[in-house]
Amino acid sequence: MAVNFLIINTFNTNTISESVVTDFGDIKGAIPRYDEQKKLFGMNGQYNIEDGAYDGYERTFKLFVKRYEDAQAIINAFQKQDNVLEFSYQLGSIYYADLLESEISLHGQNNWIVSIKVYQHPFRYAKNVQEVVLLGQGTITNPGTIYSEPIITIEGQGEVTLTIGNQTMGLNLSGGARIDCRQRKQNVYTLNGQLKNTLRTRGPFFELPKGVTGVTTSGNVSKIKIQGNWRYII
Repeated sequence: MAVNFLIINTFNTNTISESVVTDFGDIKGAIPRYDEQKKLFGMNGQYNIEDGAYDGYERTFKLFVKRYEDAQAIINAFQKQDNVLEFSYQLGSIYYADLLESEISLHGQNNWIVSIKVYQHPFRYAKNVQEVVLLGQGTITNPGTIYSEPIITIEGQGEVTLTIGNQTMGLNLSGGARIDCRQRKQNVYTLNGQLKNTLRTRGPFFELPKGVTGVTTSGNVSKIKIQGNWRYII
């Protein structure tokens, strides 16, 4: 019989004999952040002005294990930040979370309950998404329910521009660049992984809206690879 399990980074609790997740915690969607919330005179309800960002939330998991050593192994599988979590009830999707608290408590005479409290980042992400490869121009489709922050590899030479939708970035390439558009990780690297933000000469990091978006370039560009990081509000 299938049991509930949790994959923490690369550690699968299903490999622990007689272990089971007894509580996955409450499941919430990404929470819109509001710049202003007002009740206007003569207007029904409330007037909410979003600032475009989203918040995550705190979530607690509980697992039953037979051995204290197994409880320790589960806690040790977590790192302080940016844990990659996958749940048995929704395989093929991943979440990111920061560790807040961990606790082991005795359950009966020889059993243990592991409690893990995390701050779960907003959004659910599709797992093992295939790169989109374009030869200079084309379109890309975001199948998610919210804009994505892609990782883009561009190959070319000299002064070039990359335009996705209404966003344009200028680059000065010597072979190519890797552009990480994820919040808190926004940087430009050489193709061999060296940090080099001076390759970007102008323009913002990209966000890919829902649906189909056009991609065009100018200058000597031979190939574009886009890792979409498609994500969902819940």
